Amino acid sequence: MPNEPPPASSTRLDSWKDIAAYLKRDVSTVQRWEKRERMPVHRHVHDKLGSVYAFRSELDAWWADRGLRLAPQQARGVETTATPAALEEDEDSHPHVPIDLEHHASPRQLLWAHRRLVLGGVVALGLVVTIAYVLPFGQRAADRIRPEIRSLAVLPLDRLSGDPVQEYLADGMTEALITGLGKIGSIRVIAHASVIKYKATHAPPSKVAQELGVQAVVVGSVLRSGDRVRVTVHLIDSDSDRQIWSESYERDLRDVLTLQREVTAANAGRVGARLRAPEQARLGKLPPVNPDAYDSVLRARYLSARTTDADSQAAIALLERAVALDPGFAPAYADLAAAYVTRLTFVTPEESGDLEQKAFAAAEKALVLDPDLAEAYLARGDLLWTHSHRFAHERAAQEFRRALGLNSNSDQAHSRLARVYVHVGFFEEALQHAAIALAINPSNAQALNSRAQALLWMGKDEEALATLLSIPGPVLPELVEANTAFALLRLGRRAEARLRLRRALRKYPNDASGALPGIEAMLLAESEPLKAQHLIENVAKRKAVNPSHHAAYFAASAWARMRRAPEAVQWLREAAETGFPCYPLFARDANLDPIRQDQRFQAFLEDMQKHSASLRKALLLDGK
Repeated sequence: MPNEPPPASSTRLDSWKDIAAYLKRDVSTVQRWEKRERMPVHRHVHDKLGSVYAFRSELDAWWADRGLRLAPQQARGVETTATPAALEEDEDSHPHVPIDLEHHASPRQLLWAHRRLVLGGVVALGLVVTIAYVLPFGQRAADRIRPEIRSLAVLPLDRLSGDPVQEYLADGMTEALITGLGKIGSIRVIAHASVIKYKATHAPPSKVAQELGVQAVVVGSVLRSGDRVRVTVHLIDSDSDRQIWSESYERDLRDVLTLQREVTAANAGRVGARLRAPEQARLGKLPPVNPDAYDSVLRARYLSARTTDADSQAAIALLERAVALDPGFAPAYADLAAAYVTRLTFVTPEESGDLEQKAFAAAEKALVLDPDLAEAYLARGDLLWTHSHRFAHERAAQEFRRALGLNSNSDQAHSRLARVYVHVGFFEEALQHAAIALAINPSNAQALNSRAQALLWMGKDEEALATLLSIPGPVLPELVEANTAFALLRLGRRAEARLRLRRALRKYPNDASGALPGIEAMLLAESEPLKAQHLIENVAKRKAVNPSHHAAYFAASAWARMRRAPEAVQWLREAAETGFPCYPLFARDANLDPIRQDQRFQAFLEDMQKHSASLRKALLLDGK
């Protein structure tokens, strides 16, 4: 494939007949390929169904990709560069295709390789505003009578080239498109974390839509040829797998600013009537960005999904490099603040002072550059909801609500509000926000954890246990294991609780939070009180990390089961003062029944009831 695309007149095929002739197939076959195998065919907007066109370069890349998918063994090691027109096999056969369509990159190509990444955010703007325009209207009479699309998923864009470096371009553009569409309040957009599992699966859009509960699916591809990039997107109806709309964007990698002006000017008038003024203003923001800085941000986001010491350090280094390269790049500062918070919370809590200062500075810088950056408010809220800030529920919730006002499709903002509400005992509100977060991102582990805790502390132990067992991946694993044992114990399944706890202690022998020793003390409180007291002493030695208030509550429950009211109340006060003033749990948990008649406990409970009423007025808009 040449480095520079030839003129459009020689690369475009303007009918089904021309497409079929180029591919050496009949018209019905190529139409079937478009529907079943996502062959890249475009339709003229507002024209009738038969007005289609395709690009030879896209068909060549699609054909090569089809060959790789159908016969990876045959494709391995073969160096032919045959195009579809040169192949004479029957329909079920497939060509020998190169694994790397562009072979080895030249030094000039390598020099510009990183600059393709910036197109993710730039081109996504054009896709966002164009899709926002066409969703309500459609292009044909059949579309005008279909229900308005209120929910969609953007599947990972395919990388048609064999160049692995372009993976960052495709992934970055997918995430940028999801984020941009998510800022349109009238559309529910599935989160990136929930669609990434469909990458390279080529699952039928209707099946994906059914699994994710959406009305439409956006699919597409990214193809680079030399220093030019073509992005193609298709909007697919979930019921029929029919293509509602399709569009292609092609620009030179170096013309980023020109592309920004062209896409914004072409679409601004068309989307104005469909978006609220603040949404339109936010979508229109797209300042120039240093390509190397954007590259560093994309790489850091990949690493930030993990919480190991090495990945955390590497992500922070990349983001510090990004802000040094481009001091005006607000999202880089927001990501840097979030990376500091992740390290502070999950990796090295002992570095709290230095990391907190850096995180606050990065978040403030991001908001100075862009006051409408939802991610910066999330980072600032996370900083306020830490042990060193005594879990400032009111201030943190204010930051999370601000982020939600800027991006109503932020599953992270909803899950964080659920976390705040469940800790202060507003269980119904926590379940509502958790449900919204899970509708956007069914794999949001934090939302699942908050849902499980709300159900557990409401006394719905069976539902809570089922939710705890469904949480994917490591999200505070020691606490999840402790709560699972807690649920089993409340259900009277004591033997299972002990077995679960023994396995967890073997897996996490150095639980710094104290949650596992605390729950073990509860289990042993009546049968082996001396051993339980020793375990509580270990809880007292724990590091001051975020989940410590849960360990304090477990210790209080253990003392209560031993009928030691003074010690139980002392630990309950510590739990409440360090982020867990959960009055409804304290008022109903059977573990505390042995000390309910104690005056000290009753005085504590009265204080918590007043505090809960005060929090309700401050945290909830209706104050009820």
